[in-house]
Amino acid sequence: MTRTLTERLRPLPGFRDSGRSLFARPVEHGRGELDRLRVALARLTGAGYVVYTIIVLPQMISEAAGRVPAWYPVVGGLLAFGPGVALFAVSVVRRWHAAIAAAAISCAVGALGAAVLWLLVCESGSDTSPIWILDFVGLAGLAVVLVRPVLEAVAVLVVGKLAGAAVAVWNVDGVDAWAAVEEALFGIVFTSLCILLVRRVLQVGADLDESRADTERAVARNVANIELARVDALIHDHVLSTFVAVAADRDDARVPAQASEALVALDRLAADDLAEADVPGPELVARLRAVIGGISSDLPVTVEVAADAPSCPAEVVAALAEAAAEAVRNSAAHAGPDAETAVYIGVRADLVQVVVTDDGVGFDPEAVGDDRLGLALSIRHRVGALVGGETAVMSTPGRGSTVRLWWTPESREDHA
Repeated sequence: MTRTLTERLRPLPGFRDSGRSLFARPVEHGRGELDRLRVALARLTGAGYVVYTIIVLPQMISEAAGRVPAWYPVVGGLLAFGPGVALFAVSVVRRWHAAIAAAAISCAVGALGAAVLWLLVCESGSDTSPIWILDFVGLAGLAVVLVRPVLEAVAVLVVGKLAGAAVAVWNVDGVDAWAAVEEALFGIVFTSLCILLVRRVLQVGADLDESRADTERAVARNVANIELARVDALIHDHVLSTFVAVAADRDDARVPAQASEALVALDRLAADDLAEADVPGPELVARLRAVIGGISSDLPVTVEVAADAPSCPAEVVAALAEAAAEAVRNSAAHAGPDAETAVYIGVRADLVQVVVTDDGVGFDPEAVGDDRLGLALSIRHRVGALVGGETAVMSTPGRGSTVRLWWTPESREDHA
C-alpha cells in the first residue's frame, strides 16, 4: 500500500463533512390549529353572549312591558340569547365541540327571529325606543363567521342591525328614525372589521394546517422513497452484481457465495429482519469485515475499536455494511487495473466510521447524477437516511477516490 493511500485511509481527528441527513422525520401534533382557533373564538363569542344576557335581558324585559305580550320576554330571550349561551357551553366542553357549527348558525336564526317576532306582536305605542336588540345583534355575525364565509356573516350582521333599528322605531311616537339607522350603520362598520379580523385569524390557522399537511405528505413520500431506495440498492448491490459476475465467469469460485449472499439479503428484506437487538462494537466490525471480505478476500482492512465502543442499532450496521460494500465494488470496477484499495473501520464512543479509499483514476463526484444507483442510493441515501448518518465522497480525476461513511451514537440519544 502506498504512503499516500495510507495517509488518506486514516481519518482526521474530529473529521466532519458538510453533508447532512437527507430525510427528516415528521413532527407529531394534535388537533389542527384551525380547530383550536375556532374553539377559542367560539368561547370568546359565547362569553360575550353571556355578558350581554346579564346586561341586556333586564333591559329587554323593561322595554317589553306594555308593548308586547307577557310571554315575549321568555320566548324572545330564549331566541336572542339562548343560542349564544349554548355556543359558550359547547365550546367549553370538549366532547361537545362538534356542535359549535350548529350553535353558531342558531345565533343568527335566534337573533333575527327575536326581532321579527317583536315586530309581529308589538301593538302598543310608546315614546321611548326599545334599543335592546341593537346592543348585541352584532355578536350573531361574529358567531356565523366561525363556520361560514365572510359575506354570509356580514349579511347576517346587516340584516340583524337593520332589524334592530326597525324594532327601535316600531310604534314609537316622535322617534328619530335616522338616529336608529345611524346607530345600525356604525355597528355594521365596526363589527364588520371584527368579522374580517376573525376570518383572518381562522385563515392563518387553516394555512398552518395545510403547511403541516404538506410537510407530512412530503415526509411520507420521503419514507416511501427510502424504502424504494433500499430495495433498489439491494437489487443493485447483490442481485445485479451476481448476474454480472456470472456473465463474466460462471466458474469463478466466488460466484456461489455471492449468489448465496444475495438470497440471504432478499430473505432479510422480506422478513424485515432489521428489528434485531443492538450490535456490540466488536460484532459490528466482524460483520463489516465479513461483507467486505465477501467481495475481495485480499483487501487490506485496518481496524480500530475503542474499549468503550458502543452498541449500534442493527439498521445502522446494515446500512454501513451495504454502503461500504458498494464503495468497494465501485473501486474495484472503476479505479483501474493497477489501483490499490484499502478500508478503515473505526469504532469509538462518539463515532463509528468506515473509510474506503483507492489510488486509482478518480472521478468528479459532482458529475455523477442522482439517478446513479451505486453512488446515490447505495451510499449517500442509504447512510444519509439514518438519524446521525452522514457521507462524504471525495475524488479528483487522476488522484484516486475516498468514501467516508460515519454515524454518531449521540444523535440517537438526541432523537429519542
